[in-house]
Amino acid sequence: MKTQNHFNVVVLEDNNFYNNILTHQLQNYAENIALEKHFSFDIQSYTSAGDCLRNLKAETDVAFVDYYLNESNALDVMRKIQKRCYDCKIIILSQIKNVKTSFQTLSEGASDFISKDRNALARCCYILEEIINQRLRSASQP
Repeated sequence: MKTQNHFNVVVLEDNNFYNNILTHQLQNYAENIALEKHFSFDIQSYTSAGDCLRNLKAETDVAFVDYYLNESNALDVMRKIQKRCYDCKIIILSQIKNVKTSFQTLSEGASDFISKDRNALARCCYILEEIINQRLRSASQP
């Protein structure tokens, strides 16, 4: 059951090394702000699109999805997430900077597109915090 101050986050990245780094970074960042902002969270991490989609909770709030997955691409995964998780914010990450890819994912409903550069991990954390802030503000509105 979803509570207003609980957030479910998914990381789908098929590179084990980058998956571990991103998940760890998001975990540490969220832990640092959770007490101050009075929320709880869970982060589920997957290296396979199939595993991710099989275990995806309808209450997922945020999904960080690698664009170039071994078995699929982010657009296919994003569409499936959107069908199951109506209000999920999807952030696409890509190793390759490509304006066409960025535009296409954003036009199909991604909340943001991040190039995996030296600022990518920090951007993911800031985006996560902003999404949490928006949901907490809207939950406190009468």
